[in-house]
Amino acid sequence: MQSSGRIAGLGIAGLVLLILLPMIAILAEDERPPSALACRPGEDAESAAHTRETVPEEYWTAIESAAAHSGISADVLAAQIQQESAWNPDAESPAGAQGIAQFMPGTAAQYDLDPFDPIASIEAQGRYMADLQEEVAGLASTERELIELTLAAYNAGPGAVQQHGGIPPFAETQHYVETIMESAQGNFSANCMPPGGFAADVGDLRPGEWTHPLPGGIVTSRFGPRPCPVANALNCHNGVSDHRGIDIATPPPGSTIVAPMELEIRDVGTQPGLGEAVLAIMTEEPYLHVEFGHCRHNSFYVSAGDIVPPGTPLCHEGTTGNSRDIHLHLQFGTPDGAWDQAGWDNLIDPEPFLRAKGLL
Repeated sequence: MQSSGRIAGLGIAGLVLLILLPMIAILAEDERPPSALACRPGEDAESAAHTRETVPEEYWTAIESAAAHSGISADVLAAQIQQESAWNPDAESPAGAQGIAQFMPGTAAQYDLDPFDPIASIEAQGRYMADLQEEVAGLASTERELIELTLAAYNAGPGAVQQHGGIPPFAETQHYVETIMESAQGNFSANCMPPGGFAADVGDLRPGEWTHPLPGGIVTSRFGPRPCPVANALNCHNGVSDHRGIDIATPPPGSTIVAPMELEIRDVGTQPGLGEAVLAIMTEEPYLHVEFGHCRHNSFYVSAGDIVPPGTPLCHEGTTGNSRDIHLHLQFGTPDGAWDQAGWDNLIDPEPFLRAKGLL
């Protein structure tokens, strides 16, 4: 009863705050700032120099040596050191990990290592990553998966990776792997290429055939009116919002979004409400506008002006913009719709088109 009295006493300003504060809290939790040294799609000049510039000079030779020994690229190992200790050779964790590569004492002894010797630790990091790769290699089907599983083994132990048949369902480990993979691409990569590259298996497409925009994904929210979550209360009309596209998500989240058909890329960057997004136009009938929203920060593979075939990686599904969960928000617009920096108008339901192509 007392709480109802307090709410009544808040007045209009108080009620507005009650609506805004949950929205701000949710967006602040879900939206991660872009990396400070984010690369731009298409950068390819002096690629090795870019990676080297982002690594403290005194550690570059050791990083190169560790990369050569482990077969894991220097950008991944550099991002791993950044995550482990931020290049602090005297770092110590509450769990007992020590030094620039955060070796536990038992692991340091196994590699006959003084963990507070940064050069020796980085070189040992390469040897340890090579050993971990051997232990988890049987679970990986791509180079990227092998890198991710090796990072998970570094964080949680190879036994946990083997027990769960992949990245363990530990929030810390999943965050560790995702953060390093993003940082390797966005902070330490020269050309925004993801660690391990990418591979989209689209098979032998015949003329007019499309591929799924998020392989393995399922539709989680359809086009048209839907009940408003609290976070979107200001966009609601009588408790209903107009969902102007469809949402597609994969288990586990974070997969690669690809071009379903040949596209001309019109814009890549931040769009109101949709966060990081790719805007494109089909190069063949029905010449629809296509927008891929909520891409993960620093995960773009394409630039404005590119013409890309079906299956070309565009970005990774993420939570940027007004999104609470990792997914792709896919929008289609009619050819006569106008376009500007705010996106497309004349939006239509993508689902019938995808179903007609046998993709849903």
